[in-house]
Amino acid sequence: MEKPTTRNYYAVKVTGGQEITVALMLEERIKTNNIKGVYSIIVPPNLKGYIVIEAEGLHIIKLLISGIRNARGLAHGLLPRDEILKIVSRKTVGPVVKPGDIVEVVSGPFRGTQAQVIRVEEAKGEVVLNILESAFPLQVTVPLDQIRLTKR
Repeated sequence: MEKPTTRNYYAVKVTGGQEITVALMLEERIKTNNIKGVYSIIVPPNLKGYIVIEAEGLHIIKLLISGIRNARGLAHGLLPRDEILKIVSRKTVGPVVKPGDIVEVVSGPFRGTQAQVIRVEEAKGEVVLNILESAFPLQVTVPLDQIRLTKR
């Protein structure tokens, strides 16, 4: 009978801007050396200079990152699972709008203009607007966090 494995999350310090490169090198090392006990490599988009590795133990992480060019070492301690879920989970950004709503653009080149929502692209976090204050129909795509709902 197999004993149950524990999965822990370890933060690895890397050179800023090289997170994806290091993650790909680690993945390649896992595949070529057939290293068991590594379950995932996470590159948090909002955490520069770190990657998170889910593995059975610290000894596997040390074996994995030794000799990797831009890996600077381990951060002390383990990361709790709920912190990892906060990093990885998708957050809804900006107001909830639907086609036909009147919004105001709060930043960017069209700041301060009124616009009508044509369509919302939830997957991209963008909204297509028809600028009401222009002389001709002008459709622009802006991020959801750059608009504010004024009328439904």
